[in-house]
Amino acid sequence: MKKFIPLLFLFLSVSAFGQSLDFSGYFKFFAHPNLNSPHNFDRLGTRFQTNLFYSMNDNVAFFTSLDFNFEESTGLSDVTNRKLITIIPVEGYIDFYWDNFDLRIGKQFIFWGTGDWVNPTDNINPWDYVNISAEIEDYRIAVTSAKADYYLGDLNLEGVWIFQFRPNVIPMEIPGQIGDLTVNNLGTTLPGSNLKNTEFAFRLSSNAMNIDYSLSYFNGFDKFPTNNFTFIPQPQPQLNYSTIYNRLQVFGADFITTFDKFAVLGEGAYYLTKDKDGNDPFIQNPYIYYVLGVNYTPVSDLLFNLQLVQKILTKYDETEERRLWEEIGFPDKSVPQQITNSISGRVQYDIGSYTTLQFITVVNLEDWDYFLLPIFNYEVSDGLNLYFGATIFQGDENTTFGRNKKYSRGFFEIKYSFAM
Repeated sequence: MKKFIPLLFLFLSVSAFGQSLDFSGYFKFFAHPNLNSPHNFDRLGTRFQTNLFYSMNDNVAFFTSLDFNFEESTGLSDVTNRKLITIIPVEGYIDFYWDNFDLRIGKQFIFWGTGDWVNPTDNINPWDYVNISAEIEDYRIAVTSAKADYYLGDLNLEGVWIFQFRPNVIPMEIPGQIGDLTVNNLGTTLPGSNLKNTEFAFRLSSNAMNIDYSLSYFNGFDKFPTNNFTFIPQPQPQLNYSTIYNRLQVFGADFITTFDKFAVLGEGAYYLTKDKDGNDPFIQNPYIYYVLGVNYTPVSDLLFNLQLVQKILTKYDETEERRLWEEIGFPDKSVPQQITNSISGRVQYDIGSYTTLQFITVVNLEDWDYFLLPIFNYEVSDGLNLYFGATIFQGDENTTFGRNKKYSRGFFEIKYSFAM
């Protein structure tokens, strides 16, 4: 019964506010078959999403978005502990407006950066890497936070306070044996839900000479876990393994400018990690992470995006790194490379007024592992859309994308959107 209290509240709210309330949402059927034999359904179910927006006056407004999921729990979906019926608050916040100042408090999406799919400064909302599909709300996770915007001419100063840490959702499988060493999995430790572990960020954005740009700072936790190993030599050599989330600071900048049929963009950041001196082999060294790209639109219904992505470890001594890893019995391939390069690309083609085809890819140039995301969208009629596509991971089993091969899946979705 408790699960249906939000639904009861929803209909009471609609009745109470009447015409002053904007009510919208969608119904969606989704089927996501795994691309590996025996092709189980990773996800199979139906979703009803409701969106409510109410403006009390010119200074105060409310918004909430709820997902009512009726989903089978089959195949690999068990890794995310899905239940048959779930009610998930997607967003829910209150807005306050003044002449040159806005404040939003609640669960919300906050996206930063100019890059396409690769965003070194976009550190506020975590990703759900298990459920990448056609729509952003399926693979990005809103955070409970306060966001303030102060406007002064062309300058915009944005401040964000994130009340509770949320990690990325990633598949993690710890082997019981690495070489001749037994591995004891001690579990995962998340930052506690207290004032000390809140996160905050600032961004200053503006434009000059047809260039939109921003400078940003983030102080929070790495949304990817750190693998923490402790070597126990006696009486039998073994490793104690646990995962923790370490605090870091990110100093970032981005820009984008357009001319004729081109847009040139860039985004980069310096990540100051907990291992400031690069002495701990299990904690990421400080690093520089940036993307440079170009968008080309030869005609209005066709877009090409190509980006170069590079990550450079600082405080890096290859000889010392190799010695530390070999000392605890790890193979040479475990030693991180100082510089890694990758490319990303996206092609979007609007075929007439009702059909859109997208093709997204990210390729690591050292190991040649890659990620593919083709998406086909057909608008059958007003509000009714069909989606076809696939999330594909390929590469050797020890590479970033290769180790996620078994999470490759297709997706088919029917979505009907409405507004009242």
